[in-house]
Amino acid sequence: MSDLFLPCHGESDVSLASKAYYGIGGVARFFALPEALSELSDLLIWNRKHRFPLALMGSGSNILFSDLDFPGIVISLESMQRLFWLSDDELFCEAGVENTLIAEELFSVGKGGGEWLYRLPGQIGATVRMNGRCFGGEVSAVTSGILTLSVDGQLRWRLPDEVFLGYKQTSLMGNPEIVVAVVLRFPVSRPAGEIRKSMRGYEEERTKKHHFDFPSCGSTFKNNYVAGRPSGIIFEELGFKGEKEGGAMVSEHHANFIYNRAGATAEDVLRLAARMRTAALEKAGVELDLEVQCVGLFDADLLASCGVGFVADSREKLKGWSGLLWNPEGDQHPKHLFPRLLMQGPLAGYSGLDREFPSGVVVEVEQLCSLKDAAAAPEAPFLRWTTRCAHEHAVFSVKAPSPGGFTDELWQYSVSELFISGLGGYLEFEMTPDGHWVALRFDAPRKRTKGYEVLSAEPWTTGVRLLLDDGCFGMEFSFQLLHPFINEGEMLALQCCASSGRGEFGLFPWWHVPSSPADFHQPDRFFRMCLL
Repeated sequence: MSDLFLPCHGESDVSLASKAYYGIGGVARFFALPEALSELSDLLIWNRKHRFPLALMGSGSNILFSDLDFPGIVISLESMQRLFWLSDDELFCEAGVENTLIAEELFSVGKGGGEWLYRLPGQIGATVRMNGRCFGGEVSAVTSGILTLSVDGQLRWRLPDEVFLGYKQTSLMGNPEIVVAVVLRFPVSRPAGEIRKSMRGYEEERTKKHHFDFPSCGSTFKNNYVAGRPSGIIFEELGFKGEKEGGAMVSEHHANFIYNRAGATAEDVLRLAARMRTAALEKAGVELDLEVQCVGLFDADLLASCGVGFVADSREKLKGWSGLLWNPEGDQHPKHLFPRLLMQGPLAGYSGLDREFPSGVVVEVEQLCSLKDAAAAPEAPFLRWTTRCAHEHAVFSVKAPSPGGFTDELWQYSVSELFISGLGGYLEFEMTPDGHWVALRFDAPRKRTKGYEVLSAEPWTTGVRLLLDDGCFGMEFSFQLLHPFINEGEMLALQCCASSGRGEFGLFPWWHVPSSPADFHQPDRFFRMCLL
């Protein structure tokens, strides 16, 4: 048993065979189940010290775990399942939301375009990560934005063109970033009867092809469209239906499915897959890529014969690591460039309710220089916070009186807000697109620091610089101002918020279980990150 405890929900010494669709895999030292984005971030921060290998899984519907024990942390996002409408067309989904649940939500509101997701095994985060598709539908066609968290703690909002590279390919595959949330767009309404008919048709098609007869990961190989026919047809022509390797067997109904028919091992599955791939190349002249994701330590020659990339193990040269999110053996400590994005993404409703907060406002925080350089020039700008939206956006329609400037009780109007927390209490900054702003300092929730009881611009003039541009506003903060709030020399907790002045409240990053009524002054919920 492990003598360490994860900083989030999870278990130790977990059988991976019990977690994956294939029913195959060794024992993981840790199986992490973060319930919130902040918990996932805390886990990654914790692992900077402990340096365990990291692997990521959705529902396990497309993963083949190694038979060998995994000495690190397998991260599952199955507990991150928030689902709500940002607008009439935009659906916010945390990464752990099942594809079928999305299809059922669309059916309930009469939206077309997502019927193909019904009974598609897996969670939306993994579906986006691999640009999943079936029955003519593809997730890239309905995605308007993707939020990722990198292993080094950057929370980044990515547009579809940055991520989707073509048929079952994305920039996230093999990249140390975790899809934590997705915004899907469904602008077309459709009669409920038509939606249900399509969903039932797709379900019947899966049943007819015996997708669920035995444990499997669905299609073993991707299609190669140069071949002019699906991979399943190629393998059927080559006589692979019913072929076996140990406990693994090719389906007798669909020749691109490998079942765990009778206690198969991962090696059984890969040996059978290697035979299929070699035959397709030598006899049909078609090179095929494995669609199933291999995760863990495998025989290196076997991975190579399946066309799977790997990193050679430092102790056992005949074995290779594949499918890891992060491997401490291969960590090259890349050089970080500045400005460095810390967090970026859309504000969403405080409580995660449908259409709770007007969509279309993106907030961003950047570290402008390294900690070393900041310490050498403490009065120079160190952190930049910006809010981006159309100037007349609905969120900011309640205007403060002109002219702009330092404004007490600015909370009564439409404002964007940034909270910065550390051992020395926390700071609150509020700003409007018209240049009104206010700054506050607290020792504890809503308890103002001595000397800051009466609001004044004077304590902030040397540490705060206002930014105003068309469609963008914010502030830059000096290292001298923020230094008392940086924990352990590198840790900072941030929270972006907004109030419309009409009782609508937004958050980024969002909270798992927000309090009621809305209250931003909860520093224990702020998003922690490492400065460099």
